[in-house]
Amino acid sequence: MRPDRTASGTSAEHISRRCNVLDLGLTDYGTCLEVQRRLLVMRQNSAICDTLILTEHNPVITFGRGYRDALPDLPVPVFQIERGGEGTYHCPGQLVAYPILNIYENGTGIRTLVSRVMGAAVSALGRLGIESEGRFDPVGVWVGGKKIASLGIAVKRWVTFHGIAINLNNELDGFEYINPCGMSASTMTSAKRILGRRVDIDEFRHDFVSAFMESFDFDAERTTLDSISGGVDSAHGAMAQESLLRSAYRRKA
Repeated sequence: MRPDRTASGTSAEHISRRCNVLDLGLTDYGTCLEVQRRLLVMRQNSAICDTLILTEHNPVITFGRGYRDALPDLPVPVFQIERGGEGTYHCPGQLVAYPILNIYENGTGIRTLVSRVMGAAVSALGRLGIESEGRFDPVGVWVGGKKIASLGIAVKRWVTFHGIAINLNNELDGFEYINPCGMSASTMTSAKRILGRRVDIDEFRHDFVSAFMESFDFDAERTTLDSISGGVDSAHGAMAQESLLRSAYRRKA
């Protein structure tokens, strides 16, 4: 049962929620996908709280539900996955964020969540001096006529997975294997290409997480990952134990 609201719109009681932030570093896509799916089921069963996964992937092509042809034979691994949209390319230097969030418990819809995820990217890019905007048609974060971030979300039993990929220092050649999101590969850009220099991914990651948490009204609080480490470790092995960022964020609903 949801808490009653006072006349001012403030909750009459406080419900504390945590959103774990898991930084997995550089991952193979299949391994990270297994982690996502395990955490998805755990979140659906209320075994864990909301979770934001951060990673960079080794080179890979993924195709969403919008791609209906046979998967092509390419020189990098190819996955057909549950998110919306068509094809996109991941590689090192690109920050990928996967929110595993219960949208019902957060009192939001999928469109609002997408808007907030894009808004966090826009905010972090702004701190680099890059003016961008989130758009729904076609969906993504854009710098003028160039796309700097691709986004595809799936929802099962109120819980989201998959997410946003933001081009920072990554090379863009891999997009030429496909028509990213049904567009020409030349549509894609990166922070490095716009600024003419590499950017500090660690600093960008911090800015993105801060903006994301602010958009959901989370307050930062350090904690352990004991409550979810069993589920993650079984999927991710030693890398999970060594690479997970042991941070979490608490908010008052």
